[in-house]
Amino acid sequence: MARTVDSAHRDRLVDAAAHDLLEHGLPGATLDRLAAAAGTSARMLVHHFGSRRALIDAALDRARSWEMHHARAALPPGQDFIEVLAGAWDWFGSDEAHRFFRLFGQVAAVGRLGEEEQPSVPRSQLTTEWLNIFADGFAACGCRPAIARRLATSLLAQVRGLLLDLDATGDRSRVERAYRDYVALLATSPHLPKVGTSHRRVR
Repeated sequence: MARTVDSAHRDRLVDAAAHDLLEHGLPGATLDRLAAAAGTSARMLVHHFGSRRALIDAALDRARSWEMHHARAALPPGQDFIEVLAGAWDWFGSDEAHRFFRLFGQVAAVGRLGEEEQPSVPRSQLTTEWLNIFADGFAACGCRPAIARRLATSLLAQVRGLLLDLDATGDRSRVERAYRDYVALLATSPHLPKVGTSHRRVR
């Protein structure tokens, strides 16, 4: 007779592992560490997931779904998307967003280094999901799809670069100012349809 899996309990274990990865990172994420975070034993984790790799994959998927949920909430598409971007640093620069940035930066690094145990989240997905969020916003404020994608690519490069800078230097005021300057410059782009004068109110 097939073993019945307690789905609710398994979900709680995945949540605990995801929180641990966000707090402490991917390096050193042993079964013992994840078991301690979940209040269980390594043996029970193997019982539920089969392997450490399967547990980490499930936890990364869960953490990624949380990140995308928060990102969509912070960056709703609409005609006022430039104004939305102007205020979005409140989330990009938050401790919560930093934990996601750090964890998935580690996932991307593992992929670049060609480690044997590749995470289940492909490196390409780490980019395409963000491109989709940004492109949806630009499209909602009137950009054609190809232009929306181009602007989304530029914005993603800026945000990632500034977050790397912030992580390395801790110079929050300088990095935040640079972000706001970039959004102000973006608002003057000839590729952005102007709705009244709303796009000018980003400084």
